[in-house]
Amino acid sequence: MKRTTFGKAALSSLLVATTMVGCTGAAFRPSASAVQQKGNPGKLAIVAEKALADRNAVKAVEAAEAVVQLQPQNAAYRQILGRAYVLAGRFASAETALSDAMTLGNSDASTIVSLALVQVAQGRADSARSLLVANAGTVPAGDYGLAMAMTGDTAEGVRILSEAIHDPSATARTRQNLAYAYALAGRWKDARMIVGMDLEPLAANKRISDWAQIAEPSLAPMRVAALMGVTIDQGDAGQPVALALAPAAAAAPIEMAQTAPDIAPLPESPPEAPVQVAEAASAPQPVVVSAPVMRAERAPARVAVRDFIIEDGNAKPVLSKSRVAKGQPAVAAAPVARMQQAAFIKPVANGASNWVVQLGAYDNAAIAKEKWMSMAGRSGALAAFPVLTSQATVKGKTYHRLAISGFGSRADAMTACRMIRARSGQCFVREGAPGATPQRWAVAAKGRQYASR
Repeated sequence: MKRTTFGKAALSSLLVATTMVGCTGAAFRPSASAVQQKGNPGKLAIVAEKALADRNAVKAVEAAEAVVQLQPQNAAYRQILGRAYVLAGRFASAETALSDAMTLGNSDASTIVSLALVQVAQGRADSARSLLVANAGTVPAGDYGLAMAMTGDTAEGVRILSEAIHDPSATARTRQNLAYAYALAGRWKDARMIVGMDLEPLAANKRISDWAQIAEPSLAPMRVAALMGVTIDQGDAGQPVALALAPAAAAAPIEMAQTAPDIAPLPESPPEAPVQVAEAASAPQPVVVSAPVMRAERAPARVAVRDFIIEDGNAKPVLSKSRVAKGQPAVAAAPVARMQQAAFIKPVANGASNWVVQLGAYDNAAIAKEKWMSMAGRSGALAAFPVLTSQATVKGKTYHRLAISGFGSRADAMTACRMIRARSGQCFVREGAPGATPQRWAVAAKGRQYASR
């Protein structure tokens, strides 16, 4: 296999400790089929964990693929598989495995940050940012800030980390994360000053020099590989098709919280089985593949609490009035856990996928429209998406399903659904129904007009 080595950039001596260091689909290749495995899943998982600790990528991948084939619905085993692929530099396969782990309920910080980073390495920085924003309450501030900087949002990364270093729990690693965010932002003087807080002058100069070698925006895969201390495998054919997550892994669909309680949710037929992202009850502790964002730093960060409106077809941030006291600065303070930014996912104008986010199922079309008007009126970000309705008959009764579309991939649809859930809504992801009807419902919200396309 062709492998690309990016040299010794000295990033793995640094930064991301919650990572071991998405989306499924492109990584599934029929040519890469796994051999049917036999054995004890528990023992195979132990073998995989030990291989990860020893940084034996070949053995880790072999054991992890075997255990996933034996128990494909186990979220912890999918996460181990994702970590093994990362160690092997197989980022396309890792994105699939980590995304499947989250679909099955694994939502711990290491899985989220690792998935975001491999998405960056795959050229999908927008999806990575959306994933991080949707899980801001789970990811520690130091990890969140560095990961955001890696996605290209250096301003946000610097802002979060500038707050995090003032927390009593902050360490040298927090400061070095901030220094690297400064470097990615092109603020080399600030980066050198922060690096010098923890390193001797010669070592600090070398670190800055190493960073400068991979600071170009086009070198995102190099930065991710160096950060995680791995070598990219350019010959990665994707996760074996035999390990593909079956649609049955998803749970039954549910309505949004705003829907009337007397309207039963609509079960889906097998071809439209939903993909639901559930919260993990007890996520396993990750094994660190490299030591570059911090494990225990859960420092709060001060952020601007924003909602978004749609004007002239664009999402624009507005401060939540309830968060801004009279006479105070425009930026409100709140922990990362309460971040309400939801503008990174936007409708795709051309080439949208067939994945949709279903918001509810109702007795008639009038109720579906009423519920949409209420939901969209409270959320400009939601109102920006094209709305679809379709009908399905279950046990002789016809339901009118309400969904939003315009997503570039299943991963984007999943991220949007997680954002909805983060704001106390309910939803699930499925493939679009044949014959679904696009709706154009004008939505009024607090003096502003939104158009549903």
